[in-house]
Amino acid sequence: MSKCVVVASGYFNPLHYGHVSYLQKARDLGTSLLVIVYNDKQAVLKMGGEQVADHSSIPARDRVRLVRSLACVDLAIESIDKDDSVAETVRLLYPDVFANSGNRTPTAKEVQVCDELGIKMVNGLGIEMLLLEGFTQHYEWGKKRRESMVAALAGKAEVESPDPNRQRLCSETNKPFAELWMGDHPSGPSSVVTPNGTSAGCLISTFKTVPNVLGKIISKDGSLPFLMKVLSIEKALSIQAHPDRELAAKLHKERPHVYKDANHKPEIAIALADDFEALCGFRPVAELVEIMDHVPELATIIGENAAQRLRFSAKAGNAAEEAAALKKAFSKMIRSEGEEASRLINSLVERASAEPPSGGYPEAIEKALGLVERLHEQFGEDIGVFCPFFLNYVQMDVGECLYMPQNTPHAYLSGDIVECMACSDNVVRAALTPKLKDLDVLCEMLDYRGGKTPVVKAQQIEDDMKLYKDFDIEEFQVTHLRLEAGKKRRYCFSYHGPALGFAWRGKGTLKISGESTQLASGVVFFLSAGVDADFSAEVDLDCFIACCPSHYFKKLEFANALHT
Repeated sequence: MSKCVVVASGYFNPLHYGHVSYLQKARDLGTSLLVIVYNDKQAVLKMGGEQVADHSSIPARDRVRLVRSLACVDLAIESIDKDDSVAETVRLLYPDVFANSGNRTPTAKEVQVCDELGIKMVNGLGIEMLLLEGFTQHYEWGKKRRESMVAALAGKAEVESPDPNRQRLCSETNKPFAELWMGDHPSGPSSVVTPNGTSAGCLISTFKTVPNVLGKIISKDGSLPFLMKVLSIEKALSIQAHPDRELAAKLHKERPHVYKDANHKPEIAIALADDFEALCGFRPVAELVEIMDHVPELATIIGENAAQRLRFSAKAGNAAEEAAALKKAFSKMIRSEGEEASRLINSLVERASAEPPSGGYPEAIEKALGLVERLHEQFGEDIGVFCPFFLNYVQMDVGECLYMPQNTPHAYLSGDIVECMACSDNVVRAALTPKLKDLDVLCEMLDYRGGKTPVVKAQQIEDDMKLYKDFDIEEFQVTHLRLEAGKKRRYCFSYHGPALGFAWRGKGTLKISGESTQLASGVVFFLSAGVDADFSAEVDLDCFIACCPSHYFKKLEFANALHT
């Protein structure tokens, strides 16, 4: 490694662990670290220009000795400057890098000297935690303000300043709060907030200014690989799927105004209440054939050829043939329109609302017919009412986790969930929506393998910690931390990358390097790479924290090695 001299600076009055963390990170930027310690006159300026005759102010010579004693420091000197900067001392030392801590903004004189001498500036070292404000989305399928977990977490469950206009007040009260986004996706980036609640800018801008908080590997991209959300679902979402990485790049290149990301979007959904319902993945073909025997409208809408092919493939037991038969049947159904489709939809709804035949329907068919009624009430004559026959229906308890791999058809129906995904907002829709239905793309991209609903089973890694992780998911894993009142937990979620989380319910504190932050429902926090976090619960405390799994970094390091 070629020689690289780094200069850091500070008052260090007194020296504490946050300073040590900052200096260690500065040392990692080069081969040697020189530290400028502000002199006594500068210390007086910082205290408002008055000499304070007590023991709270440590003389500069002693602060220099303390800093010099640190293993990461090669040399510590007293500043020669007379104002609030160290510009002239930096000019004298002429380093390769001038590194600033997270709570310090370089002065104009320092910036000028660095520009003049070609010294690289690195800011934000030592930032270990950021408080964030999530971005709320108000899609029409979301729960109304007072019933929405999203609104409660965002602190917006009540209208803040009731408008005397009754109509406007009613509109605000009934406003849907559908999603709370936590991350740096451009369609809904979180904001950084100070401990007193004032805004400190957008998270995207923060990463541009201080990319080192993302860790050495991820900082090269300058953004989070994942996006975390909370959803409050009152009405079914569209029948949809997310493209794989290759197709996402193609769609983004061809239609960037529609598909705004070139990234794939595998995602998981963790139930926060017992009312979470969804459709996900194709049913086994044998189940679909049984449904056709009880629901003639289904056989009619897919056509005789598709129906016969389904029956043949179910008997043959050949996976490739079953997938081909499913594709033919689903594609025919989802493209159906006009008077005949309308007639079959209405006939199906009549069947669903009528008394069942003597002996009743099998349970799976009874549930599917119940969904037909609900979807018809929500969307009217939409071909999507046939989708409950094709897709697995699932109802999950608190803590259970649904997995949506790429190219898998799905639709959330109701409930409250934590959702985590690769950082992308690409959605290819087919039905149950007024938005663009890209049927040709969707029918070609889907994974037509029928089978059980895909899930991620939580791993109990500690008594108070569950981990939602699957090796097929590259970009993220989610930890559920549940501390009983009075309990504590110290943990580093990722040594190589950042973590992002929120307090779901309860109350407690999050302490990092001796500095404490109060945790309560809705507090969102970002942890820099490699940070040890100390959680303590005043009352039972639940937090969800997302980070990148270890195999993500191994893959990036391997890819980087191939290009060097």
